[in-house]
Amino acid sequence: MSYSAFMSQTVSPYITARRTVRELVMRDGNSLYGESYSAENARGTVFILHGFTENAAKYSEVIYRFLCENFCVFIYEQRGHGRSYRTIADKTLTHIDRFEEYVEDLETVLEEAADMPKPYFLFSHSMGGAVSALFMEKHPGVFGKAVMSSPMIAPTHGNMPLFIPKLICRFCILTGRKRKRIFIAPKYPGKEDFASSCATCEEKFAYYEEIKRNCEDFHNYSPTYGWLLQSLCVTKKILKKGAPERIDAPVLIFSAELDNAVLNDKQKEFVDRLKHGRLEFVKDVKHELFLSPDEVTAPYFKQITDFFKA
Repeated sequence: MSYSAFMSQTVSPYITARRTVRELVMRDGNSLYGESYSAENARGTVFILHGFTENAAKYSEVIYRFLCENFCVFIYEQRGHGRSYRTIADKTLTHIDRFEEYVEDLETVLEEAADMPKPYFLFSHSMGGAVSALFMEKHPGVFGKAVMSSPMIAPTHGNMPLFIPKLICRFCILTGRKRKRIFIAPKYPGKEDFASSCATCEEKFAYYEEIKRNCEDFHNYSPTYGWLLQSLCVTKKILKKGAPERIDAPVLIFSAELDNAVLNDKQKEFVDRLKHGRLEFVKDVKHELFLSPDEVTAPYFKQITDFFKA
């Protein structure tokens, strides 16, 4: 069976039957789009934090894998993404004024999701990994266990010292371009190229790429100068003295060998400072581990669900 057939004939009907759409009102009065999924004989609830420019639809298979292992799921689209609140009209741009807004939103989401079965587990990817790290440092004890897949402990910043892109961003913000597309980022092309993508499996990439292309709300593609500066500054916040050490939950981190979106060495630095941290290095795959060939994702998903169950 092809991946497209598997998703349309097996995954989609299964998760749709268990889905409840949520409108999540944040502290500032703006709304985020959310979905909750029920599982029989629930072992608890997995909260999913997606990555930069992503949305809930990209995680359909991930949701399916958790449901099949009797975990309820709660996923929401972070502000500036997908069907959630945006501060700018251009849906191809992704913007945030303060990275802490993502953390504050997760605090409110957990209040809105108080009806979900406990214990709570966390699955985060890329930018979502940065949000989850900051949240767990601030609120130890909320999540029983956490998995961070290719977490953005530090984004890549080219072959230049970190202070240079920071300086460029600050200059552009001072000259009124905080909410403008960064100059090196192209506009959304309408059809993306697999070779330059963060996926390792072309069939899985093509399946989601069509979904994205056909939904304007999913056209997030480029950062603003404001978002980029916030992402470049997040590493110092995550790795500040004493911060990772406050996380009391066991954390499993997956690091992709061919990752060109985040820095693997900073993931290692982070996990080495955790009370209960483990890092799994996955060879020959790019940033989006869950969009890898089945020979990678089968043990990947098994490790995650076994970790949550143990």
